Amino acid sequence: MISIKDSFLIKSIQRKKQKNISLITLIAILSFVMIGGSLLILVLHNGLKGMQKRLGADIMVIPSECEETAESLLMEGSREYFYFDRNVTDSIRNIDGIDALTEQFYLASLSADCCTSKVGIVGFDPKTDFIVQPWIEEKAKGKIGKDKAVVGSQIKTEKDGTIKIFGRSYSVVYRLAETGTSLDTSAYFTMDTVPQLISDAESKGISFLESQKNGNTISSVFIKLKPGIVDSDIAREINKNTDTDVDILYPEAILKSFSDSTGHIASAAYFVLLLVWLIVELILLIAFYISSNGQKKEYALLRVLGLSRKQLVEKVIKESLIISLAGFVAGGFLSALTVFPFGRYMALNLKFVYVTPKVLETLLIFVLGLGASVLSGMIASAIPIVRICKLDEYSALREEE
Repeated sequence: MISIKDSFLIKSIQRKKQKNISLITLIAILSFVMIGGSLLILVLHNGLKGMQKRLGADIMVIPSECEETAESLLMEGSREYFYFDRNVTDSIRNIDGIDALTEQFYLASLSADCCTSKVGIVGFDPKTDFIVQPWIEEKAKGKIGKDKAVVGSQIKTEKDGTIKIFGRSYSVVYRLAETGTSLDTSAYFTMDTVPQLISDAESKGISFLESQKNGNTISSVFIKLKPGIVDSDIAREINKNTDTDVDILYPEAILKSFSDSTGHIASAAYFVLLLVWLIVELILLIAFYISSNGQKKEYALLRVLGLSRKQLVEKVIKESLIISLAGFVAGGFLSALTVFPFGRYMALNLKFVYVTPKVLETLLIFVLGLGASVLSGMIASAIPIVRICKLDEYSALREEE
């Protein structure tokens, strides 16, 4: 059974439908910007953390004149052809100050039976690797070795836990965490599996250079330095010790550049969030002020009919809560509809790494968005509440005559 108070509340909301729709729209805009902006900031933060994990090397040695391609590899996970002789590793292995080094071999992105998109194929040495390992998020389903694979987060496996590339099946022993780059569609194999991959690809009509097939070529060497060692000093030693022309990249410098650009985007997002909240709150205050001026007679009549000031205050608070919740639901729905289906596309155009927020992180942002929406409505409702507390009903009724 609906009480007199609830009856008044329902009729009041229905009677002021146009005004309430406007208020709900304002709250929806606030909710949309708050939730969408917070998700954007979270994506940037997660992307930066991921980059820090992925760029686990102090120095990256690559063939000469491949710097731009290698930077693209580091930042976007692209796969391109570039190779040099493996003796480069031998020539720098014993340089003082090097703590660890590991090799990688890249094949250009190739079609595979497992995926509709192309798959980046990478050869690595699990005994020395410190680039791939930090991304492993599952317990091993076997020991990595020949005919075994480590796959990115978006690569689908068969029901029996295998991946098929160039007609041959490989057991998947690890799956990597999401990186937000094309590493998510990459497959990692041990170096001794690479000749087999090339041979299978050739049987499918794909041509390779002789330098790719001889087993003595690699694409890059990642180096981790001992504490306190200056990377530029090691770079000079590398150039001095190698007969092959090489370029040297500093992943930390690339990460700093990415971090700076990410920081600028995050700062802009924070500013927009604050600005939108202030504008919406100001409009809400004005709207509630004007509305409360026109409701003096209504408040006075309700007081004469027997409603206490406390009951009137409860009515205003309930109205505000309903408006805030309706706006939050609309804004939250639009945020989810925008960020999740189109987040990767936006990240690609804005050139930042997109990593899907975790469920708990997303829920927390929606809870904070709900809090911001309700708080905004409550602050705005303070104006009519103050008017009710100061209301002289008989004077208000005479003013309306």
